[in-house]
Amino acid sequence: MSAHSEESHNIEKLAPQLTEGGTLSRQMTLQISPEQYERLFFQPTPARGDLAKKLGNPTLVGVAGFLLPFTTTVMCLLDFRGASAASFASISGSWLFIGGIAMNIAGICEFILGNTFPFAIFVIYGCHWINLAYTVSPLIGIAASYTMGTVPGADSVAYTAGQGFYNITMALTSFGFWLGTLRTNVPLSLAIFCLIFLFSFTAAAEFAIGSAVTLAQQEHVLYLLKIAGGFGFVTLLAGWYLFITLSCASTGVWCPLPAMDLSTVVLPGTKAAKLERGTASRGGDDAV
Repeated sequence: MSAHSEESHNIEKLAPQLTEGGTLSRQMTLQISPEQYERLFFQPTPARGDLAKKLGNPTLVGVAGFLLPFTTTVMCLLDFRGASAASFASISGSWLFIGGIAMNIAGICEFILGNTFPFAIFVIYGCHWINLAYTVSPLIGIAASYTMGTVPGADSVAYTAGQGFYNITMALTSFGFWLGTLRTNVPLSLAIFCLIFLFSFTAAAEFAIGSAVTLAQQEHVLYLLKIAGGFGFVTLLAGWYLFITLSCASTGVWCPLPAMDLSTVVLPGTKAAKLERGTASRGGDDAV
C-alpha cells in the first residue's frame, strides 16, 4: 500500500443538524486519515517518505490485475458454460496483458513507495500469469514439443510432472505470503489461504494426468481440477470484496462492507504494531 498524504478522507454519515429553514436534517463528516484506512489492506506498517505523498496508490490496480484473469480461469476450472482447462489458451492473452503487466506495474510502484509486502505479492503473482501465458501459448508450443506418438504433449508424464512441481512451489510461496497476511485483513488472508489449496490440488491433477489411462482415472483428474476451482472461487469472493472496499476507500465513498482489520488482533504488541500506533520510535529498543 502507499503511505500517504497528510490530508484526511471525509466520509459523510447521518447526524442531527438544524438547517436555516428550521428543518431538522442529519449529517456528519467522519475524517479518516490515509494511514487509518490504507493500512487495513496490504501493508500493516505504512511506508514513510515524500514519494508516498506525491504518487497514487497502486494497490487497486494490482488487485484488479489479479482478479480479471483469475475470474475467467476459475470459471474454466469449474467447467461453467462448457468451459474447461482446454479453454486456457483462449484466455492466455488476459493472463499476459492484464495479469502480468498490470500486477508488475503495481508491484514496481509499491517498491518505489517502499511497501515490501505488496511489492512481493504483485510481482510474484504477476510473473506467474506471464509464465502461464507463455506455457500455454500455441505460438511457443512448449506442450506440443512433448508429443510422443499418439500421446499429446500436454498429457505426457514429463510435461505434467514439471507442471506439478511448479504448482507445488507456488503453493509453498502462497503459504509464505499467507503468513504475512495475518496482520493485514480477513479478505486478503482468506484469498491467499485458498490459493494454497488451489495450487496443491492443481499439482495433484497434473501428476494424475500422466498416469490417467482409464475413464475413471480421467474423471478423477477432472474432479481434482474442480476442487481446485472451488478453492479458487472462495478466493474470487474474497478478492472482489477487497476490490470493492479498496475502490470505495480510494475516493472516500462510504462502503458498508467492513475492512476486517487484523493488525490490532494478531501480534498487537510487536514493535511494528507499536510503530503503527505511534507508541514506539523506529530507533527504539522494543523487542519484536
